[in-house]
Amino acid sequence: MNLELGISSSDFQENYFGVKPLLIRGAVSPSLITWQAANEVFGRCDVLSKDFKLSHGGPVDKSLYVEPYMDIGVLRHRLIKPVVYDYLRDGSTLIANKIKNEPLIDSLAKQICRFTGQQVVSSIYAAFGTRDSFRAHWDTRDVFAIQLIGRKRWTVYEPSLPYPIYTQQSKDYEHAYPCPDQPCMDFVLEAGDVFYLPRGWWHNPLPLGEPTFHLSVGTFPPLAHNYLAWAVEQAKSYVELRKPLSEWDQSQDTIQAMASHIAAFLANSDNYRRFQDEHLAAARLDSSLAIETLGSPGDTTLPDEQRLRLCAIALHGMDKKYLIANGTRVDFDESSLSVIQSIAHTPGITVGELLSQHQAIAPKKIRSLVTELCRQDVLEPVF
Repeated sequence: MNLELGISSSDFQENYFGVKPLLIRGAVSPSLITWQAANEVFGRCDVLSKDFKLSHGGPVDKSLYVEPYMDIGVLRHRLIKPVVYDYLRDGSTLIANKIKNEPLIDSLAKQICRFTGQQVVSSIYAAFGTRDSFRAHWDTRDVFAIQLIGRKRWTVYEPSLPYPIYTQQSKDYEHAYPCPDQPCMDFVLEAGDVFYLPRGWWHNPLPLGEPTFHLSVGTFPPLAHNYLAWAVEQAKSYVELRKPLSEWDQSQDTIQAMASHIAAFLANSDNYRRFQDEHLAAARLDSSLAIETLGSPGDTTLPDEQRLRLCAIALHGMDKKYLIANGTRVDFDESSLSVIQSIAHTPGITVGELLSQHQAIAPKKIRSLVTELCRQDVLEPVF
């Protein structure tokens, strides 16, 4: 399932990322998702997890709709389906957060990941009534809402607390930073539409009394305070940061020296690159298995029809001839870099197409390169 966002990643980063909402009509074919598929995703969720919930003007106590039972000596938990159906008929919303290993959901989430260059988390929402899930609120992450089935009305309000972080939830801050009276956007999100909403913008998605199912993909970039915290940790090697402090008169010189050192450290582009390297090295992007080829002994390489894409969240480092993917840093020579750039710019390109595009490079080198990078989880074979 391909997303056609109608805007380049660079244009999005320059004009919308973290700044203002973006509504994209008809970005995905709604015919590719069915209620059967939605039911199967919900059915494979861990219903006991705090990430699986019913909302009925607030979270419903899990003991009301989840029951324990013994399955041949193993304690398991299952939905009490009659109760769930009754709640949904009465306007509740069924929610599953942090969806993993679901091909349809993962496909869309990975496209958002590569489009933004950020880590992502997926959530799904199903409803049938007219009751909202949480009333007007802000999120502490940017969100791409992908309407897959049905419609939802969205009312959106400008931020009252710019760029809230995860400790600044709207339910705890709404008295000091109330929602504006008048919305800046009021529209219906149709099946196939995508809506990007930066963190901090108040919003209230409302079901319209008809079946609705949407995917929310939250993005998680490093924040400025993360860079500051990293810099302080690195700066512990500087002697002034290890000195004891007492009264201001006795500590002023130490504090000023420390502030100057931290400021200079933060403003150094090499230090910022190190921070980005470490951030990306800690991130992981799930990839598909290909044990029949990559796990087989012997001199096996990928077939010409095999499609490929990067397992990297961002293309950071390519200007310096390296890439960080799933905890692995790979340095490239000029010819290998050109092959990787082709894969980066054309996700899903085949081995055969790479051979055709790079005829100046020995076919054996290309085959060996892409096969080994798939084994290292730097490239992903696409099926």
